[in-house]
Amino acid sequence: MNPLKVSRNCSDNHYMETYTAADLLFSATTPTVAMMDNIAAGALGRGIDAFMAKNYDTAVREFRRAVSLSPYSDNALKAFEYMANALVSGGKTSEAMKAYRQAIKVFPSADGLNLSLGNLLFSEGRYEEALEQYKTAVRKNTAVSQNFYALGQGYLALERYDKAEAQFKEVIRMSPRDSGGYYALGQTYRMSGRYGEAQEQLDRALAIKKDFSYVHFELGMIYAKQQQIDKARAELDVISKEAPDLFPDLQNAIDENSAPRFLLAYIDNLNLSLPPGTKVSSLDSSLAAPGASRNYTMDFVFDKNMDPSSVRNIANWNISRSSSTGTGGLYNWGMKVPSTEINLNPMPVGVVYDPELLTAKVTFKITQNASGDGTIDPSHLVFRFRGTDVYGNAMDPSRDQYNRISKIV
Repeated sequence: MNPLKVSRNCSDNHYMETYTAADLLFSATTPTVAMMDNIAAGALGRGIDAFMAKNYDTAVREFRRAVSLSPYSDNALKAFEYMANALVSGGKTSEAMKAYRQAIKVFPSADGLNLSLGNLLFSEGRYEEALEQYKTAVRKNTAVSQNFYALGQGYLALERYDKAEAQFKEVIRMSPRDSGGYYALGQTYRMSGRYGEAQEQLDRALAIKKDFSYVHFELGMIYAKQQQIDKARAELDVISKEAPDLFPDLQNAIDENSAPRFLLAYIDNLNLSLPPGTKVSSLDSSLAAPGASRNYTMDFVFDKNMDPSSVRNIANWNISRSSSTGTGGLYNWGMKVPSTEINLNPMPVGVVYDPELLTAKVTFKITQNASGDGTIDPSHLVFRFRGTDVYGNAMDPSRDQYNRISKIV
C-alpha cells in the first residue's frame, strides 16, 4: 500500500509539493527552539522551587535538565548558577566548581561566572586560584565595580597590600557613594599597619552607613593594636549585638594587646579588715605558741588567660604592708607601729594556677613571734603580682595588687 500523500499546488511557481504522513508527523512532533526554551524554563522553575525547599538533589536534576534542553539560552545560564549553589548547599563543593567551569566554557563572556567561581575558591582558602578568576572577571568586564572589589580581596588575602589598595581605590572611583570601597581600603591599611589612614577611610564608610558592623570590627582591631583598650571594648559592645560572629576575633585581639588585671580577690579564713594591733593568737588557736605558724590561702581571679609558669613563680608575687606612697595610703593609719608587730615573708609559700577558672591560689605563712605576743595589721596587707599573661603583657599597674583600700571584691 502506498503511503498517504498530500499535495499542495504552488501557483506562484507552478510546482507541486508532496508530503508523506511521516513528513507530517515529524513536523508536528519536532520541537522548535522556542518550545525547548519554554520546557527549559519549566525545569528551571521546578529546580528553584526545590532549591528553596532545600531539596538540593532534586534541584540539581532539574537544573541539569534545563541546561540540556536549552544549553545556550539565558535559562541555561541561570540554571548553571543555581546548580552550583545547590551543589554547595548540598556539601558538594568540588562538583559545584566543575559546574562553574563547564558554564564558563558555554558562556565565555559571562564575567559573573568567573566571579562566582572565584568566590567559591576563596571560601575554600584557595586564594591564588581565586585571584586568577577575579583577574579574568575584570578582563571580561571593567564596568562592574564588584569585579575590582573581589580582585582587591584576593590580593588582600595574599597580603599583596599595594595591589589590593589599587583595586579598592578603583572601586571608590567607580562607586564613591558606596561604603564598601572605603571599608575595604581601610581594612587594607589596617592590615598593613597604616592605622591613621585606615581610620580615615573607615570613618568615611561609617558616614555613609552607620550600622556597618564590619567597620566597627576594623576600628576595634585598630584600637586594640594601639592599646586603646577602652575604645576597643566599646566597638566590641557594638558588634556583640550586630555581628556576634566577629566577636571572638576582636576579643582575642583585645586580649593580645591589653594588660591583664585582677578582677577579684578573696580569702575565706582570714578577716582582712581587722585593725592595727590585732593579736596573732586571735587569728587561730594554733598561733598562740611562740614561733608557731599557719598557712593561709588567698584567691586571685584574673580577667584573661595568664602565663601559668609566670603565675606559679613565687618570685613574681610580693606580700608587704602599704606605705604612705602606696595605693593603700598611710600605713597603720598613721599610728606608731608597735614593736610586737610581726613581719611576713615577702614571697608566698606556693602558688597554684587554674587556667580554666583564671584563678591563682596564693598560699602565705603567718608566724607568731618568739615571745608569743605578736600583733598584725591585716587591713594594711598588700599582695602584688608582677607576672605576665599568655601574650607576654605585664599587669596593668592600676590593677596589679590587692589591699584593703583598693581591694577588688
